[in-house]
Amino acid sequence: MQMVQTRGGGNSNPGLGAGTSGGGAQRNEERAPSLPPPPPPPYTADVFFAQFLGSQRNMEQMQRNMEEALRNIADNTRRGDNQGGREANQYSSFKDFMDTKSPVFKEALEPLEADEWINTMEQKFCLLRMTEELKAEYAAHQLHGPAGIWWSHHRTTYLEGTPITWNRFTTAFRGNYIPPGVVEMKVGEFMWLSQGTKSVKEYLHAFNSLARYAPEFVNTEAKKIASFQRDLSPKMLKTMGTRTWAIFNAYISDRVTQENNNNNYSASKSRKRAFEAGSSQSRAPGTGRQQYCEHKVEKYPCGTFCDE
Repeated sequence: MQMVQTRGGGNSNPGLGAGTSGGGAQRNEERAPSLPPPPPPPYTADVFFAQFLGSQRNMEQMQRNMEEALRNIADNTRRGDNQGGREANQYSSFKDFMDTKSPVFKEALEPLEADEWINTMEQKFCLLRMTEELKAEYAAHQLHGPAGIWWSHHRTTYLEGTPITWNRFTTAFRGNYIPPGVVEMKVGEFMWLSQGTKSVKEYLHAFNSLARYAPEFVNTEAKKIASFQRDLSPKMLKTMGTRTWAIFNAYISDRVTQENNNNNYSASKSRKRAFEAGSSQSRAPGTGRQQYCEHKVEKYPCGTFCDE
């Protein structure tokens, strides 16, 4: 039996095996010193996204801080306004309303008195910050006596929860104190109004009082001038001339000047007539010192007066 040397068979050429092994080790030793250091971790999309979210959170926090600061400023401003007497909702208080010295209304003997009260209240409201409902509420507090009793009864005619605005209040108020029949009567008075013996200022006062009932005749400057001039006195119309006016106030100013000139002229004529009448009386022939001279009839057959 022939024995097989397995060790030798595994490497039948010892020289070749050794050479090959030695060459590989030599090449590894030559490459080892030239390897670069390991690179840093790569800048991946996940890292970028994490940094981006962090910066966004910082910006949002800054914005929240700024909004909070603005709210604090606004709160401080409102507190300062409240210390000055103004409500936080920026509407005027009832005390502000009363400080305007708004008039009290009890009753009206003439429709104009009721209308004047409404106009006065609207002028007061222009000084305040008020809603339409606050206007009605505050104005109702100024109704005293018979007017207060009327409003208390009238309020019961509204359904519960119905908002009472200033327009609704004035409609009810005028309907009670300035009924349509009275308004029609006032319109008629305006249409028949004339200057007559009134001065220009007296005529203007009556014109303005009644013109409120006939707004369609005075809603432009030209209409106001035409309506006022329509019933001027004949004397004013005669001396007015042919000039035209575009502004009502300028027209009235010229009428006042014209009236003053007319009055001065009339006074001058009256003084002149009085002076002429006095002068004619002083020149009239007397009966005391002057006599009819009869003894000189022959010399003066026509008869004359002499000083003898």
